[in-house]
Amino acid sequence: MTQDLVYEQIPISFGFYTKKTFSNFIVGNNLDMYSSLLNIRHENQLMLIYGPKASGKSHICEALTHLDIGHYLNINENTQIDNIDCHQNYDLIIIDNLDKVLNKSKTEEKIFSLINNQILNGASTVVTSTKEIDKCNLQLNDLSSRLLSDKIFNIKDLSDEEKIEIMMSYCSDRGLEVSQKVLNYIINNCSRDLYFLCAFIKTLDHVSLSMKRRVTIPFIKKAISLHAN
Repeated sequence: MTQDLVYEQIPISFGFYTKKTFSNFIVGNNLDMYSSLLNIRHENQLMLIYGPKASGKSHICEALTHLDIGHYLNINENTQIDNIDCHQNYDLIIIDNLDKVLNKSKTEEKIFSLINNQILNGASTVVTSTKEIDKCNLQLNDLSSRLLSDKIFNIKDLSDEEKIEIMMSYCSDRGLEVSQKVLNYIINNCSRDLYFLCAFIKTLDHVSLSMKRRVTIPFIKKAISLHAN
């Protein structure tokens, strides 16, 4: 039996696309969510998007910043929230991984004020979270109610075929020739986590260039064997 690769077994890098946009976001079974995101400029919305790690939440948040949306505020776990003016007008506020942002103290009131100001000004907010709101241990009930008051989406996982499509596109972007047969072998013998798959492709690209070898199934088997030992 072929041993599965795990994250620690190869040098992982997650910069798959230098620019994450909606044109390189694989929609899969998330058409309603995708359509609402594209209409964010024309339709005032408060969108809450749930999704596990590596499901595309951060891709969505970056893609929003590349739309012609005017003045936006992009908040993530590294943002110094205390420095934000809650009364400034934004065309769009993006909050990525709310559950991680909330790990900082005294942020609930600030986030509530930002979202409430958006609603009063007829502007949109997009919030993503790994955890469901009722599992985020919110102390401010008004914030919880507000987040659940409009559109809520759960990102549906991609099929193996859609993941292979992403890998094919990623290989093409890098100028790496990998056959469909090889990609099928990778997805059947490695972790199906999309971040892992793309990072594995990137690592194989580096190794194949340095060894001047084509990426074939025997090459993949050897890579798995080396990293599994």
